[in-house]
Amino acid sequence: MTIFTSRDPASRAAGELALITAGIVGSLGDAHAAGLQAAEERREKRAAYRYACELAEARGRADELGRVAIRAVRHVAALEAEVRRLCIALEQRQAHIDRLRGAAA
Repeated sequence: MTIFTSRDPASRAAGELALITAGIVGSLGDAHAAGLQAAEERREKRAAYRYACELAEARGRADELGRVAIRAVRHVAALEAEVRRLCIALEQRQAHIDRLRGAAA
């Protein structure tokens, strides 16, 4: 039965309008929920991307710090070798000075 064949076309039209409105409201609710879910997924993707970028940056800094540490260890080793060489030279010179003092006395 349609509004044209109904005995009460106004209430029939109101009922059909109510059904159409309920359908539109349901569709709008679904669209809103889908929009919220899409926004949440975009937020999660942005957070994951930001984390990946920060992790890559931290790894780069860690690599650079590792290279700096290796250079520092090599420099310390070179300085220790220089100190050993200077200590040996100092002992030799002191022994020579002691021999000269012994010969003069």
